This record gives sequence, C-alpha cells and structure tokens, in this order.
Amino acid sequence: MSKVTRGFTLVELMITIAIVGILLVMAGPLATNWIISAQTHAARTQLIEGFDVAKALALRNPNGVALPSAAAGMKVMTDGTTTTVLVCTGSSTAAGCVSNGSSVQWSTTYSGLVSTTINGVTAAVGSPLTLDIDNRAEPSIGTAFTLARGASSNNETGSLY
Repeated sequence: MSKVTRGFTLVELMITIAIVGILLVMAGPLATNWIISAQTHAARTQLIEGFDVAKALALRNPNGVALPSAAAGMKVMTDGTTTTVLVCTGSSTAAGCVSNGSSVQWSTTYSGLVSTTINGVTAAVGSPLTLDIDNRAEPSIGTAFTLARGASSNNETGSLY
C-alpha cells in the first residue's frame, strides 16, 4: 500500500518564500517612485485649481477695485510638512490673507514634502509665495512653476494661465 501525502515539502515552501521575497525587494523602489509621482501630480492639480479659483474671483471683483490694484490674490505657504494654498479677495499680501483670515475665499493643502517654486522662487517656512491678479484675471507676474519631490523625473512643471 502506498502512502498518500498532501501539502508542500519544506523545500518547496522555502523556494516559494524566497521568490516572493525577491519580488517584494524589486517592487519596493517602484512603489516609492509611484507614491512620490502621485503626490507631485496631486499638488499640481491643487495649485492649478487654486489659480483658476483666484482668476474667477478676480473677474467677479467683489471689492470693486480698479486697475492696477489686485482684485484677488493667491498665496502658497509651507510649514515644512504641509503646503497651503490660499485664495483671497484683494492682495495676497494683505493682513486678511492668512489661514482662517477674513479675506480667504478658498484654501487647500498638499504634502509639504513637495517643494513649490513659482518664477524661480521656492516657498519656504516663513517665506510664502504670493501672486496678485487684477480684475482682468491677469497675474501681476509670470506664472511658471515647478513642483518637486524626489528624483527630477517626478517633477511637475508648467505655467498658470
């Protein structure tokens, strides 16, 4: 009579575990790169959305300002862990254009690990980026931007228009 065995031998189990371990080691850097790329893309989307909201607010011109004064402003500030984008009525440098300020009409946040650069100036702790928009929805300065995190292959660049 022959003995019927079921299951895996110890050798088969060890080979399977080794193969799974090798695949996990190879997938780690790919997953990290994908997460970094997703974070920079999400930041790009939020930055562009903020600029679009600021342009719409400037066209509505709720304060009735005349040219060349700012009808709306966008401020990008970071605390090192979180980056906040604020859209305010009036100038982005006004006293009310701060988190929970009286002139804030819209805000969003994204990972502070993604560095934000507009016109060659990078947002830093205590040094926000500001962009004022007149009542024709034209920004006061150029709007080229770069969002960076990790390798340069993950950078997001463009212009706010």
